[in-house]
Amino acid sequence: MNAEQTPAARLRTPRGQGRTRVLDAAGELFAEFGVSGTSLQDIADRLGVTKAAVYHQFATKEEIVIAVAQPVIERLRRIADVAETMPAEEARHAVIRGLVDVALTERGTASVVRRDPTMSQILDAHQPYTEQLERVNAVLLGSHPTPERRIALAFAGGGIMAVGALPDLDGPAEQLRAGLIAAMTRALATDSPRTDP
Repeated sequence: MNAEQTPAARLRTPRGQGRTRVLDAAGELFAEFGVSGTSLQDIADRLGVTKAAVYHQFATKEEIVIAVAQPVIERLRRIADVAETMPAEEARHAVIRGLVDVALTERGTASVVRRDPTMSQILDAHQPYTEQLERVNAVLLGSHPTPERRIALAFAGGGIMAVGALPDLDGPAEQLRAGLIAAMTRALATDSPRTDP
């Protein structure tokens, strides 16, 4: 076997494909063992390559974490872009639908983003993520959010991402989507005005 045929060489050529393989493996491992429980060597072992081959694609594990979360970050940006062009109530419903779609189509990643403390710590220091999350939250909270509404958002947002990642969440896709939208809408009480106690 010459150098062109080694696993490490295959990972590097082409570079884009190599990065995708690393991210796929990392995403699986993060979902199984958490970010802190996954090393660069674990990722290399999952791919059947050397750790140097992984370093060729990403300099640090933090870079991998951010890249794994990038599809969710981009989805949040698109959700906020659309919602910010709408009237307030319509925008809130659009955001709820968008978040449910993220939870269902990015199940593993969305769950890790919300539940893994190490990933949360890394993303909380990553401005592109925090900016998009703040934009989405601003739509859901409104201009003068009560403490109750902030609590409801924390429960609803985390809950939707966690539920969307359940491995035994089966059934027709539209039925699941409708159920999750209804649950998040009820949790945020967006269909009725909120009153202070």
